[in-house]
Amino acid sequence: MHSLIKEIRAIAQTGLHYVQDPFDKERYERLAAISHELYAMYSKADLKTIEHFFFPERGYATPKVDLRCCIIKDGKILLVKEKSDGKWTMPGGWADQNETPLQGIIREVQEEAGYQIKNCRLYAVRDRDSHPYTPKFPATVYKLFFVAEADEGHFEENTEITELDFFLPDQLPELSEDRILTEDITAGFAAFALPTIPVSVD
Repeated sequence: MHSLIKEIRAIAQTGLHYVQDPFDKERYERLAAISHELYAMYSKADLKTIEHFFFPERGYATPKVDLRCCIIKDGKILLVKEKSDGKWTMPGGWADQNETPLQGIIREVQEEAGYQIKNCRLYAVRDRDSHPYTPKFPATVYKLFFVAEADEGHFEENTEITELDFFLPDQLPELSEDRILTEDITAGFAAFALPTIPVSVD
């Protein structure tokens, strides 16, 4: 059901981008509205929240991009605690306009964790819907995972993150599974240990 709703929304958004006939425009607008109503029924979000999420989306429908960084020091992984759900994740967030993926993840780590990263390399590209991230997201998301080195940083609580800590791979805290899974951390440790390991791509 989730994938069908996403497809309906994508058809409506792309149709609105190219449509010229006013009657077809009304039909695509109605199709978009139906997809929003279905999302609201399918998720825990109300209709206004769904509509607000999609309001800026215009043009040909394409996936969103999420960036995450695996930083390992002394056999432990750096994780940050999200203010929104009180759970832990790798530092990262949405890719921004006018930034390369590398620039984006450098910025995200600096903003959330207070660390400057170096020798950053990609180790995985995930299609969010192909893995058990929860809850479902109302758009297709590609998740880019990087592994990097970092010098000592200076963390300060900010608008998104309340804590920072390092964890052994067998002593992980409760993860924010909207953002990362244990398998992402396991793959990060493997990529850190073996720099020549191929990038995993869905």
